[in-house]
Amino acid sequence: MAHTRTSDLIDRMATDGFCLIPGALDPGLVQRLRDLSARKLRSEQEGHFRRYAHHGSLIPVHLEDDPHTDLLTSPALRTAFRDLGFTDPRWISGYVITKPPRSPGLWWHQDWWAWDHDLSFADRPAQVFCMLYLQHTHEGNGALRVIPGSHRRHHELHDTLPEPHTPDIENQPQESLSHLPVPGELTIDADAGDLVIGDVRVLHATHPNRSDRPRTAVDLLFAPHFRDLPEEFRAHYVRQFCLPEAGWWREPGHPLRGTPVSRMLPTYEGPDHPPVPYRRRPRRRPATA
Repeated sequence: MAHTRTSDLIDRMATDGFCLIPGALDPGLVQRLRDLSARKLRSEQEGHFRRYAHHGSLIPVHLEDDPHTDLLTSPALRTAFRDLGFTDPRWISGYVITKPPRSPGLWWHQDWWAWDHDLSFADRPAQVFCMLYLQHTHEGNGALRVIPGSHRRHHELHDTLPEPHTPDIENQPQESLSHLPVPGELTIDADAGDLVIGDVRVLHATHPNRSDRPRTAVDLLFAPHFRDLPEEFRAHYVRQFCLPEAGWWREPGHPLRGTPVSRMLPTYEGPDHPPVPYRRRPRRRPATA
């Protein structure tokens, strides 16, 4: 990317909390991700889609799922992360997300989970999402809605929304505050192969899928500055369920050791830590002395 483009991406992430990188994935990789999604979707029961009607499917992906290792080591992600200034990006988890035809929109929420920790108010994100779009996605079929700047500034929705990913917010009707338009929100139109990277603290939602076709994307979560995280977070991230069992990096002869993808996986050699306190509901930025 040109220097000005790189600067623009960094500024967009810092100011808005997200950025769009058009045409990041080559067509061959897009097709392989479509094939992966189709395989994953065939294995799911109808009850899964009822349970996740607002999200669309939430089907985990693992390293053994072709082409996941190729994706994690792809020039597309490597270039995007370098241009955004990510110093040590490590993959945490990922999902195939398919919004069925005629399905409701996803409610307003943010996806940070440790709001009692001061890391929540750092300039740099501790965690980002990477949405890899596999088809043209627009307002009519469930495009992403985002409130720019809400990753760093308190927003009135922080005080009024039910806690994310709970039955309370799942049961909010489409005409409720959890779904209504918000002044200043943006809709992100994306084509197949486009990449949207966002700070998990940014408030986001989706439009309903009003079309007669499913809308599919792959969502990957990363810690973009892993080596700079407090020890308790590094200890937390190596235990995520999409990853190989923690400690694989110590096992002589483990098939991942020394591979290109191993550099994209979190490892941790420090002391044990109790779990990071879990809090989904945002709190106000602490007062400075």
